[in-house]
Amino acid sequence: MIKKFTDFHKFKESAKEHKITSDLDSLYNLDIVFYEDYDDDNYMILSLPAVDPSAPNQILILSRNFNIAYIPESSKKFKKLKLSKIKKSKYQASTLLFYEVISAALGTYFLELAAIKREAHKLHDAPDIDQVEIVSKRNREVRDIAEDVLRLCIEAEEEEFKYVNIDVIPYEFDILLARARHLVDRIKGVRRETDVLRTKCDIIETRKLNKRIELLTKVMAILTVVGLIISVPNTVATVFGIPAVSALFSFDFIIELTIISGIIAIALSYFYVREVF
Repeated sequence: MIKKFTDFHKFKESAKEHKITSDLDSLYNLDIVFYEDYDDDNYMILSLPAVDPSAPNQILILSRNFNIAYIPESSKKFKKLKLSKIKKSKYQASTLLFYEVISAALGTYFLELAAIKREAHKLHDAPDIDQVEIVSKRNREVRDIAEDVLRLCIEAEEEEFKYVNIDVIPYEFDILLARARHLVDRIKGVRRETDVLRTKCDIIETRKLNKRIELLTKVMAILTVVGLIISVPNTVATVFGIPAVSALFSFDFIIELTIISGIIAIALSYFYVREVF
């Protein structure tokens, strides 16, 4: 028996009817993949997180006699299997529900990864470190979920789960496992792409810093030249402002010395500024 609910309260009521005592509310927004076998009560609970933190999780309760699932309306539609492909075997219903939910979840994760890749591609034209970090964070969140789902599929293949029998749909389950591995590989590719974007951002910031340093060097060169030119007549005026010194020289000599000193300062400044620019 398989029952699927889009209403969480109806899902909990159905679970109570089957004497499920686990705290289902704590799984509603759990941000990790959770699964646990309850051998004493003969059932298994599985919770798959959504890529949107505000969206509810998909929750499964699998057993020999009943199988119920909470599927939010926002989740992707299930991939239905043809009955001709299904082998009659032990835990057929629970295996089918497990496959359908995992397959639909992988489809949702692929869609989120495609959106992340589009954002990453846009950043190649205009790299921005803040946006790169946002994309990288989203990618890490999807990676963590995808790796947990891959581990889930591997454990199911190794018959770690009592109520999942891959002999019911061996070929389809191989495809499911291949999709999970492919998803993880593509996520790693996006991570490498974000690393490249970070390097681009570092190069751009280094270039900007070099330009700022170059500009400051030019400004300091100009200020040095201005200070040098101004200091010459000030120095001469200061020296000859001393009565004992100014009495020894004529006014014409002071003017000529000031002009010559200014010309020398301007010439030296010209060669200095030319080297800087």
